[in-house]
Amino acid sequence: MKVKPGSVWVSSDNAQFIVIDVVEVDGHTWVHYRNDNKAEPREYSCYEESFVLRFREYVNNKYQHIL
Repeated sequence: MKVKPGSVWVSSDNAQFIVIDVVEVDGHTWVHYRNDNKAEPREYSCYEESFVLRFREYVNNKYQHIL
């Protein structure tokens, strides 16, 4: 799965995170992201492989309730 800047991801406790940037460094893909908590924003980074294991992509589909 390819992580894209601007995408929103959700942790197991339903906290939302926004991907700021995805960069390649020394053969590793790093994901830079921040929490969606406006009161206390914090930035994080990790390998893309670790990121996709920790989070699931949030898809805001207005028709999701129909499915």
